[in-house]
Amino acid sequence: MNRVSAGCTAAIVLAIVGVFGTWRSASPVSLDGVEGPQNGWLVIVFGLIALAGVGAAARGSWIGILLVFGCGAVMTYGAATSLADDGAMLGGSSGWWLTLVASAGLAALALAAAVERLRGSTRTGPRTSP
Repeated sequence: MNRVSAGCTAAIVLAIVGVFGTWRSASPVSLDGVEGPQNGWLVIVFGLIALAGVGAAARGSWIGILLVFGCGAVMTYGAATSLADDGAMLGGSSGWWLTLVASAGLAALALAAAVERLRGSTRTGPRTSP
């Protein structure tokens, strides 16, 4: 298992774990990512879809890289808009922060895989020019 694969898998797992942590709390009531108006289900679904593309992204496949990046972007957007809709972007709790950071990290790892692919340092071989 290479760095891209391990990093992406860890980011997906952490994002999904964060969904089940506290996203929002107000005195005696706290909500996790799947309760109320939160977008936790969106994070879970796209996390599982991204998990299917991790192996291909780790091998340097453009389809895998784009799949993982797109899913990471949607996961980040879903987590960010959950609290932005409430007008309290910085009011998130620990589960929300974990989900947001892990989702953004997933997208960043996909970008790193794309840079590796462009530089020709993946297992698919060096880039050849016409």
